[in-house]
Amino acid sequence: MTTSLLIAVLGFFFAYQIYIATLTARRRQRAEDYLDADLALPGWCFVFAGSGVVLTGIGLYDHYLLAALFRFQYNHLALGIVLAALGGVLVQKRLWLAARVTGLKTLGDLIGAYYGSTALRVLLLILLLLFTIPFAAQSLARLGHLVETATQGAISGMTALWVTAFFLFLGGVIGGWRATIYVIAGQSLLVLVLMAFAGGVGSLAFDWLAAMGEEVPALPGVLPRDIPGVIQYSAGLGKAPAAGGIWTTTAILSAGLALVGIVLSPGFVFLGISTSRGRGFAFSQVWMTAGLGVGALLIATPLIGAGLALADPAALAAGTASYAALLEQFASLDGLFAAGLVLMLATALQIPVAFFAQSGANLFVIELLGRFVLPGMTPEDRRLAARLSLAMIYLAIALLAGFAAIPVEVLGTMTLALSVQFLPAILGLCWVPWISRGAVLTGLIFGILLVFFTEPFGLILFEGLFVELPWGRWPLTIHSAAWGLVFNFATCLLVSIFTLRAADRAKRESLHEVFRRHHRQPSVGPAMRGAMWSLILLWSFFALGPGAILGNWFFSEPVFSDPTPLLGLPSLWVWQVVFWLIGVFVVWWLAYQAGLSVVSEDAAPRLRFDGEDPAFMPDRPKLFSTFLDRFAKRQD
Repeated sequence: MTTSLLIAVLGFFFAYQIYIATLTARRRQRAEDYLDADLALPGWCFVFAGSGVVLTGIGLYDHYLLAALFRFQYNHLALGIVLAALGGVLVQKRLWLAARVTGLKTLGDLIGAYYGSTALRVLLLILLLLFTIPFAAQSLARLGHLVETATQGAISGMTALWVTAFFLFLGGVIGGWRATIYVIAGQSLLVLVLMAFAGGVGSLAFDWLAAMGEEVPALPGVLPRDIPGVIQYSAGLGKAPAAGGIWTTTAILSAGLALVGIVLSPGFVFLGISTSRGRGFAFSQVWMTAGLGVGALLIATPLIGAGLALADPAALAAGTASYAALLEQFASLDGLFAAGLVLMLATALQIPVAFFAQSGANLFVIELLGRFVLPGMTPEDRRLAARLSLAMIYLAIALLAGFAAIPVEVLGTMTLALSVQFLPAILGLCWVPWISRGAVLTGLIFGILLVFFTEPFGLILFEGLFVELPWGRWPLTIHSAAWGLVFNFATCLLVSIFTLRAADRAKRESLHEVFRRHHRQPSVGPAMRGAMWSLILLWSFFALGPGAILGNWFFSEPVFSDPTPLLGLPSLWVWQVVFWLIGVFVVWWLAYQAGLSVVSEDAAPRLRFDGEDPAFMPDRPKLFSTFLDRFAKRQD
């Protein structure tokens, strides 16, 4: 693959981004539109951009490499995106309604005002910072490595990541939130098309599909076509190996829970809130995310993973995988084929960088500067502050991606696990008024601690200061997200029992009363409701949970027939496809039939929930007040 061809392809795409940003800026004159798109993004933006953010949040670059190492046991994780879609179905509509009823624009404002807690606001700002810088820097670092690999060193990774950061910043600083979402919507559609293209070209040109019927090589000691048990009693990565691979059913289910953290992230919630009339929620969750997104991953990932394994078996035997040999194979057919593969991976890496950087800059201005530091800013001042914040964020992302690879990995890998710890707080806001502020905070503390001590960050910090812990990362092959969430929910429920009659419950009930009166769900009988939730639990058990172990042999050695069928395909892959189709049906039932993602046009009264009612407006934190007062006196 020639360097000039790659530069031309990526350069054309950067020009497209700048063109969309400039066109958007010329048509939208209001300063506030830069920050939140006037809360009027068209529904198609959420349909494509929302599904693209969820799909690329899994990390496509690493996803294919891990599929080459662990084969079909890792491919099962794609079903976890159905869990992310289900999470969006449960909370996205209610968060949008709460924002419209209260006049608030961000998850931090909603959670902070609903529970009357500044501590929750601060924790959400810290989470926002993790998504904005380390999580985005991970993707940018991988993009630089990809370009360096594709050009065989003609363009260094450092040059590639700085150039990419500059053009992404240029598009964001010109067009703001609306232009960024427009571009990401187009990128998401492009990624889906190129995923099918890469899998199709590889299977036709290199006979990957036929090779999958045989024992395609995998990481030494790994079962390439089977899930290695329900659970492995391992002390965790770095302490003891898991026989047959780490992707047991508990690892798959718990890692799938971590993917729910994408739809609970402050930036993704902001995307939903800034969508006009909530249109597109159901279509995005059912057909784009759970449907096309998961389907493309399930079908294309084993093909591309097989290509990576067959292209460089020596690297696989050494315990690694790389795109270098695969790109050479594509380039031997045609340079455009290799460019298409690079463009797919590069676009999938650009989406989280652009999305979380832009949303982070805007949310910091809305939640931090505009609320606590400089509440009297004009719309023009807020736009300027957002642009300056965006410049600092991209500078930090590029510096970390280029010069601090280890801290980026340590912080970035636990971001999703920390994000999903806010699930009890969000469920309380959306559905369960008896979950109190004390219960949410106590549960969060335990959940965050468990995530820290089952991820490298906490392990490195604790063992560096004190003594060596007996467990490593993900003990018992359970992802840190599940370790934290189990203790989080248990603590939250226990504390809620003792705070059922808390003084602030009436305040929380006021929002739920608006939900009940003006935004009722379609009438669903008890039998249908029971069947609906039973189906969800059954699907989770067999698709991702312990029941998934049946997929190892169910379609190759079925219990109900004597002759053994010759599918020519791994039984586990067929199991994955079957439960993907069932999962799409489950998401469709919840989103459309139960009405959890269909927004009605009923008008609701404005709830005096934040700025208009002092009871809902927490005082400015003393730390901010003291600092600002002293700073003002020194200026005088």
